[in-house]
Amino acid sequence: MEWHAAGSADFGALHWRDWYAEGDRLRTSAGRLIGGEPAEIALLKNTSEALSFVAQGYRWERGDNVITTHLEFPSNYTRGNGWSRAGVECRIAPLPTVEAIEPLIDAKTRIVTVSSVAFHNGFTADLDAIGELCARARGAVLCRRDSERGRAADRCAQVEDRVPGRRRDKWMCGPETVTIFYAAAEHRDKLEVLESGWTNVRRGGRFIECDYELLPDARRFEAGSLNTNGIYGLRAAIDLLLEIGIKNIAREVIAIATKLANRLDAIGWRVASPRPIASGIIGAIPPAVEPSLLKWHRLLERGRHRLRAARRDAPLFI
Repeated sequence: MEWHAAGSADFGALHWRDWYAEGDRLRTSAGRLIGGEPAEIALLKNTSEALSFVAQGYRWERGDNVITTHLEFPSNYTRGNGWSRAGVECRIAPLPTVEAIEPLIDAKTRIVTVSSVAFHNGFTADLDAIGELCARARGAVLCRRDSERGRAADRCAQVEDRVPGRRRDKWMCGPETVTIFYAAAEHRDKLEVLESGWTNVRRGGRFIECDYELLPDARRFEAGSLNTNGIYGLRAAIDLLLEIGIKNIAREVIAIATKLANRLDAIGWRVASPRPIASGIIGAIPPAVEPSLLKWHRLLERGRHRLRAARRDAPLFI
């Protein structure tokens, strides 16, 4: 990322060929990470955009239905994100489990959309079982949101009918405003392309008198210039994860999260994350605070506020 930023400052767009080659390298690394082909991966700006491409781009028919759950992040739950305008019924399961979802599926179910890990309490969905449920249902497709909590915000939204269990919350530790959108080849044509630009059509190197046929692979969803600096960062982060090993990272993350949950339990917090801990996200509620302690806390904050005000208003002595 530093090399790209410095090069942009010193040389402008002189190295643009290297920039676009980095996008290809990222698709290759991302394919290794999630078990897909580079041609099935598009580079978008965030999860909300990816999920909108599914919700608004899917070739719905009136009477179809989509299933989501009460544990979803807003981008995977908003009723007005394309489903309702197409006359599609939104069915909401209490949990992302086979037991909760199966009664809602019927012959008109087109998409089951769930998060691999709940953003607030770390509930981990059994994607293998839900994927098999979708495969058994006639025409149902699994749309999966992989989330990351923390400073970074790489996310992976996938459209597929089966998801191997190894594809879990990756915590990719990359920059914001770049994400991986995985659209399985056998389902790609089920999505209308909502955005058009100079990068998602067959141009043959030309900028005038071009052929505006869409690219055949997932790059058809990339309409225009990408977040090149973010692409450098995300590719480096994914390659680091692959070097360390996802299984090694998962084992360490779950061990640390389990220790945190146990210690919170020990000091009176109510841990809302399901046991055994299966992700790095812990949701917990603090114990009730004594009213007397609240009084002293307010007094302390009042004193700190007055001290800051006094320092701000004090004359400057040299």
